[in-house]
Amino acid sequence: MICRLRESFTIAIAIFSLSACGGDNSSNTQKNVSIPAQQPALNSVHKVEGEFNYQKLIDDLVSDQVHGIILHVSTPNRTFTGSSGTANLTTQAPLQPDAVYHLASTGKVFTALLAVQLHQAGLLDLDATIDTWLSPGIIEQIEHGTDITLRQLLNHSSGIYNYSDPRSNDAYVEFVLANYKKGITNQDLVQFALGQPAYFKPGSGAEYSNSNYALAGIILDRVLGHPNAHAMRDLIIDRLELVNTFSVGIENQFAEITPGYEKQNGEYINTWPILSHVTSSATPIASTVTELSLLMENIFNNEQWLSNQAREELIGAKSRASVSPGLEYVLGLWKEDIQGYTVYHHNGGNHGYVSNNLYIPELNTSVVYFLNCGLNDKCLDAFQTIERAVMESILVKLKV
Repeated sequence: MICRLRESFTIAIAIFSLSACGGDNSSNTQKNVSIPAQQPALNSVHKVEGEFNYQKLIDDLVSDQVHGIILHVSTPNRTFTGSSGTANLTTQAPLQPDAVYHLASTGKVFTALLAVQLHQAGLLDLDATIDTWLSPGIIEQIEHGTDITLRQLLNHSSGIYNYSDPRSNDAYVEFVLANYKKGITNQDLVQFALGQPAYFKPGSGAEYSNSNYALAGIILDRVLGHPNAHAMRDLIIDRLELVNTFSVGIENQFAEITPGYEKQNGEYINTWPILSHVTSSATPIASTVTELSLLMENIFNNEQWLSNQAREELIGAKSRASVSPGLEYVLGLWKEDIQGYTVYHHNGGNHGYVSNNLYIPELNTSVVYFLNCGLNDKCLDAFQTIERAVMESILVKLKV
């Protein structure tokens, strides 16, 4: 299995290329999620009784290469949660709408939220430099290490080299595949960023880097004195009653996860047995579409759980790093202006699992969807088609 997974494992954990993530050779900074202007309208194809037919949309995209899709769309006037395709290629069990998936980088918002909550509790300072917590042995191997703040880790303005930079060699991939049965930690992943040149001086740019969140995870563990997954459960997962959400590698027993499939040498491999051993604050969580949607609704609307002050720390001006006109990274999320609306979003991809999470506060609208087909072209095409079609169904209708 290790040999079979090696080639695509480099791509999958390194970077996920879609409309909101950069996949070119010059940069791995995530990019615009806006609907392509030249694409044909999809509303007329998928309308039923005046409503957009989300079930038909995902049914039409399932194929022998796109095994299963789950989609959740919630607006003030309508809620749809549906699935299509197969959950398990061995048993041929159909995919259910409440299936649990590995969120990959979509889960970064959990790490950022925990950091904000600890900041609010006075246990850490988002604007303290990371040498407050990290050992001299680590700091001296990070260019500008004494000048970087925790907030800059969380909004990708640190300039720290990405251990999964697609332009680099794949030494960390070899390490993961050779050692995953022993368990892979934030420390294991960070070692492949140490000693590498910075992209820029802290605060002078924005470059997406998984190293930022792995380092943040190390900091959270040291502040707490135990794995941050325990505090994440107490302050986020249990408080919001996310009963099928758990921290990967720490709480795998909490829920049964759907297999994720990647094709290698002509056959599909279930990648969960590998990914289940990777405990990383860059890819920390497994969840369902409805529970991820519930998290977003609570971030923006539940002041009893997340105060206005805490929300400001998460997405406010102080936490915004400009990527391009209309696109910023806040803490754990992208903030983007799309057709006159503010959209907070994040997607992710690991072997066998791709996910997307979008929330429009002005419309109190949430869109979450998962696929268990990995990073083949058909899977990525389906991923982008869903994003475009659903966003068009929501935003174009409002313009009429």
